[in-house]
Amino acid sequence: MSKLTFAKYEMPSAALGKLNPLPDLRSVGDQHASIAIDEKTITPEEARYMGWGQVKSILPYLLQDGYDRKKKQRSWDAAVLENDFIRATFLPELGGRLWSLIDKTTGRELLHRNPVFQPCNLALRNAWVSGGVEWNIGIIGHTPFTVDRVFVEELELEDGTPVLRMYEYERVRRLIFRVEAMLPKDSRYLFVRVRIDNASDRDTAVYWWSNIAVDEREDVRVLVPADRAYWWGYSKMMRKVPIPYMTIREDRMNGGVKQSETLHWDISRPTQLPHSMDFFFDLPPGQRRWIAAVDGDGYGLVQTSTDHLIGRKLFVWGMGTGGRNWQAFLAKPGCAYLEIQAGLARTQLEHLPMKGGAVLSWMEAYGPIAAEAAIVHGDDWHQAVGALERELEQACPRIKVEEMHQRVQQELDGRRGEIRKIGSGWAFVQKELLGDRFRDGGLCFPESSLGQRELPWIHLIREGALPCPEILEEPGSYQVGEEWEQVLARSIENGHSSHWYGYYQYGVMLAYAERLKDAEAAFDKSIQCAVNPWALRCKAVLREVAGDMEGAADLYIQAVNMLPERSIVKEAFQILNKIGKSREVVRLYDNLPEDVRAFGRIKLLLIEGLLGAGDIERAEKMLNDNIEVADVREGETKLTDLWFRMTAMKQARQMGVELDDALLEQVKKECKPPVHLDFRMR
Repeated sequence: MSKLTFAKYEMPSAALGKLNPLPDLRSVGDQHASIAIDEKTITPEEARYMGWGQVKSILPYLLQDGYDRKKKQRSWDAAVLENDFIRATFLPELGGRLWSLIDKTTGRELLHRNPVFQPCNLALRNAWVSGGVEWNIGIIGHTPFTVDRVFVEELELEDGTPVLRMYEYERVRRLIFRVEAMLPKDSRYLFVRVRIDNASDRDTAVYWWSNIAVDEREDVRVLVPADRAYWWGYSKMMRKVPIPYMTIREDRMNGGVKQSETLHWDISRPTQLPHSMDFFFDLPPGQRRWIAAVDGDGYGLVQTSTDHLIGRKLFVWGMGTGGRNWQAFLAKPGCAYLEIQAGLARTQLEHLPMKGGAVLSWMEAYGPIAAEAAIVHGDDWHQAVGALERELEQACPRIKVEEMHQRVQQELDGRRGEIRKIGSGWAFVQKELLGDRFRDGGLCFPESSLGQRELPWIHLIREGALPCPEILEEPGSYQVGEEWEQVLARSIENGHSSHWYGYYQYGVMLAYAERLKDAEAAFDKSIQCAVNPWALRCKAVLREVAGDMEGAADLYIQAVNMLPERSIVKEAFQILNKIGKSREVVRLYDNLPEDVRAFGRIKLLLIEGLLGAGDIERAEKMLNDNIEVADVREGETKLTDLWFRMTAMKQARQMGVELDDALLEQVKKECKPPVHLDFRMR
């Protein structure tokens, strides 16, 4: 018997906190967004879409950077699919993530199930959590829904098999995605059908990766039917290499002398890898798509799919100090994982073109796999892969996955189920704006999904006027795109939205469209209507982009003095430190509200200011006082950079000399920073 139930899932959880009210005008970044390509090993055809389709902003989404690291027990909404063999637990409030997959015949968890909810700064919207299977839609750099709720429907296949459908509208690419999970009564595999609809009649770019976390242990081996991979080690460039046995030559400087070291890795055994790495496997045409992680007994998880999902990947944090810190930071000490992934493209450098109104669909399957340990862990790679593929074909035949996909398309497309959980109201708003030009894919986006963040835009559409809040009230949402520009411009011209907030929102739209002079003029009009910290901040960003750093700093100071909101303070401190106004950072910090001063990132920027002002003692005390910066960014080295600089300044003072680059480089080579500060990727 197969059943779908709705329950609660409890775990220690950090608070997600409030959304950042500032529009992303600077462009958030992802580690994969700008990687150099080795033209000697990667052909022009392979590189065709690498770097194509990048976005310059996460707008209209707001950043999610208000989380902390204080965990309290919390109950999360959960949807559980279960039969006699498998139990799958999904968390709709975390983008529908598959949080747990238990093989009931052995009682073993097949995924890495994070014991806590702890957001960290790894996604384009900032907050991201590790564990389970994440459904990545839209843009390189993790889904916008990774810690956001989605719609949930309950429906059935014609034979009564329960289906869990989760779906949402992705606002940047204007895509609708759905994840439909099912567990037939006699199945030892969870089937997951994914469909993506272009909700617009305009061509767009599409991106999808299913990110699967499994436990990292010394006996775990990753198997995939490929002999080569596109490799990136978070330095230099991406190149294609043979796998699994890999020999590389790394150059290092030792005492000013260049030394070369030859390294030998078996990349299928992740604990042999010294630092963070990505391997995007180059599976041959016609090869069945699958990837697996098995333990020393030859048992583990396998993921397979219909051929549309062509890519497979391995990500490891590596065994260095930074990688170990990241593992504990995302969960708790002793809790480690690696990721095996499946995507629409060969690598995560790529977005693919998608025609207006087009639909993409495929089927994935997740379940246990077991093969003879001596073979799958043997030195003969082809023999190991072949043995596992034969077991997969017997346990979950390729034709069965294809037939399940066809069946789901025939039985579920065009059908609606019972809504069990409500997602956001943005699809309803967009449909209200565009009417029949909005393609909803046959899904239900009810008016009941509207919340306080969506209501002002509904009012603009229906009444022709954007409501005007108080100047110190945080903006709750944004819209971008030509249609919204036209609607708001018309409302301003008619005098219905010609107030500080109307011009402010119009300026954001123009800045997103890279009409920067027009955007600054709109922010000026907003300030003329009523001096407000939001337009001051946005104008400061544009001044900084234009190279007027002093003008930007002055505007930031005005904004902070008017409203010492944490996000504005953070940006103000960043530019003040950049232009050497360190004492101004210290002065402003000492006058901030206590809750803003307590924020880890603000403390970190103060430390930078203290070093710039020469106050080594206060900076050292803060660095050594177990400073906790909740939003350390993937790839960021700020903590260790400041520690190295502080240590070099101390040595320079003791020696009675000025700090120079040579002394700083010497300190970096000879001194080891405290472990709690080290988040370096390599």
